[in-house]
Amino acid sequence: MLQIQHLTLTQQKDLQDLVKDLDLVVNKGDKLAIIGEEGTGKSSLIKAIIDPNAVTEYLKIQGKVINHFLHIGYLPQHLSTTQLNQSVTDFLYQDIDYSLFDFSAFYKMANRFHIDIERFESNHQTLASLSGGEKLKIQFLKMLAEDPYLLVLDEPSSDLDLENLNWLETFIAQSDKTIIYISHDEAFLEKTATAILHLELLKKRTAPRANYFRGNYKDYKEQRKLTFERQLKRANKEREEHQDRMERSHRIHQNIEHQLRNTTNDAAGRLLAKKLKAVLSHEKRYAKEAENFTEIPQDMDAINLFFSEITPLPAKKNVLNWEKKRLETGQLIDLAIKGQDKLVITGQNGIGKTRLLKKILRNISQRGDFSVGYMPQNYEELMSPNLSALNFVTEVGETEKARTLLASLRFTSEEIFHPLTALSGGQKAKLFLAKMVLAGNNILILDEPTRHFSPTNQPIIRHILKGFPGAIISVSHDRNYIKEVGQKHYQLTKVNLKYLT
Repeated sequence: MLQIQHLTLTQQKDLQDLVKDLDLVVNKGDKLAIIGEEGTGKSSLIKAIIDPNAVTEYLKIQGKVINHFLHIGYLPQHLSTTQLNQSVTDFLYQDIDYSLFDFSAFYKMANRFHIDIERFESNHQTLASLSGGEKLKIQFLKMLAEDPYLLVLDEPSSDLDLENLNWLETFIAQSDKTIIYISHDEAFLEKTATAILHLELLKKRTAPRANYFRGNYKDYKEQRKLTFERQLKRANKEREEHQDRMERSHRIHQNIEHQLRNTTNDAAGRLLAKKLKAVLSHEKRYAKEAENFTEIPQDMDAINLFFSEITPLPAKKNVLNWEKKRLETGQLIDLAIKGQDKLVITGQNGIGKTRLLKKILRNISQRGDFSVGYMPQNYEELMSPNLSALNFVTEVGETEKARTLLASLRFTSEEIFHPLTALSGGQKAKLFLAKMVLAGNNILILDEPTRHFSPTNQPIIRHILKGFPGAIISVSHDRNYIKEVGQKHYQLTKVNLKYLT
């Protein structure tokens, strides 16, 4: 069992609380998913759980983490450069704890994970040369051979193709181990989580809130929606009733004052003055009631972004027409794209999907008769670190429009001037979409567009893109995105681009 008691995590740099007074119990066998927008403290929380001393350089920690699990296995979000440059065998066998490492279980799991250990031992292949799925399985193999009681995984599904996503889902769902993990993938959460911890920053990212729900992700979404609607209804009713009381009291107040001004009878005047005093007392009490109103809930899932001002592309407009187009990676591509098509391209890790997307981008951009917006998988390709969020968006539009757009995306007045390097992945993704709106792009080329949005934001992003009045050409492994946005689904293989649906 893991107990968290009154835990508060505060950033040393700006004294911003990320987590405040959190109480939580993780029981044996739980699959606890931690969700939330980037920058809300998810990775900081799991690092504090693993080793509070490792985060004291940038976090102030108050409260207790009581860990009854004897041994923890940790999967970081990214491997270090040193690790990536290691051979697979050095990574697997260096620095292992021989008192814990079970070689018999190791080779059994290697076979179960379809990992050819002999091949890696003979060719000295580095971790950097492996696909995302292979890297993940190698890390799992080493971690599980030491038989940890608790697994802590930081975004394990973010770089996986559909085949490896299914593998990871099955592993987590069927494992008898206790697992705490961070994920943005809705379908993944729905198939694996037995409890949800949702971290948020409200009131312009100054007030932390943590919602714990024991149950699956689908039920959490429904409960979250009902809670929001009930609180909003109660808050609005209180304000409406208060307004009615205040207006009624004000009318009585005015009527008494009118009578006072027009009366000549002292006794009647004294009676009216007494009534006025009572009315003023009521008004004072009503004003004080307002201090205790139910708070109007913030809709943290709202993303006010619209492509309504974009000139639609004709549905039959030819955007791209390739016949037997050979890629540098050897595949022969047949692909025709029309003005209203919504394409999703999937395929194994390392097969060349991003390279194909960039080739399509170059081809369409050279034509000059389209306005093309591009969101790369690696945002830094198009984001100069010295630019602010506002500077980045105003490269294609007016400052006032950009300010309004960023405000609607919940950027604070301070954050719009922050350098791009200081923003989270989710904030950067919002900037790309805002720039596309401001530029009036009628073709969007998107490489993993939903990967950095929180799972509660993703349905809104899918809805926005589904209604886009032009063509979308995208690479994604997000199954809900593929199902809802992708009208045409292609799979890139070693040979060609295969049309699936």
